[in-house]
Amino acid sequence: MMNHKLEKLTEQEKLFSEENHNVICSFLHKFGYSIEEFYNVAVMGYLLAVQIYHRREDLRKEYSFMCISYQYMRREIANYLRAMETQKRKPMEIIISLDAEYADMENLYNCIGGNSLESEIMEDIEIAELLESFTDIQKDIMKLKLEGYSNKEIYVSLGIGSTTFYKEMQKIKALLTENLVR
Repeated sequence: MMNHKLEKLTEQEKLFSEENHNVICSFLHKFGYSIEEFYNVAVMGYLLAVQIYHRREDLRKEYSFMCISYQYMRREIANYLRAMETQKRKPMEIIISLDAEYADMENLYNCIGGNSLESEIMEDIEIAELLESFTDIQKDIMKLKLEGYSNKEIYVSLGIGSTTFYKEMQKIKALLTENLVR
C-alpha cells in the first residue's frame, strides 16, 4: 500500500472508527501482540486505515475494511519494531562531568571503568595493533558486529556471500585467539 499521512478525521470517519474499534483488539489478539505494549502503535495504523477506507473508493470496492486495517496496523507495528531494534544498536555513551569534584583520580578511573590511564593506553595500543592485522572486510565486519547487527544483516549490507562472511569470521576469531594467547 502507498505511504499516507494521517489527517484530521471527518465526523463520518470518527463515527466509523468508534463503531469498528474492536478490529484493533481482534488484530492484536490474532497476531499475539500484547494490548498493553502495542495498542498505541496499532491504533495509528487503524486510524490511517479508516481514513484510507473512506477516501479511496477504489480500495473500498476491492478490499474489506478489516483487510485494509490489518495491513496498516501490521505496517505500523513493523516500523515500531524496526525502530526499537535500531535503538538497541546505538553505542552506549558514558557521560563524565569535567566540572565534578573527585577526591582522587582513582575514583575518576572507577567511574569510567575501573582502569588506570596506563592500562587504558596499553589496551588502545593492543587494539590498534590487532586492527592493523585485519583486512578491510574484516574491519567492516567487526564494526557492524560491535554495533549490534546480526550476521545476515552484515553480509547483506556488505554485499558479500554468507560463505565469505563466515570464512572471514573464522579468520577474525583465529586472530583474536592468537592475540589473547600472546
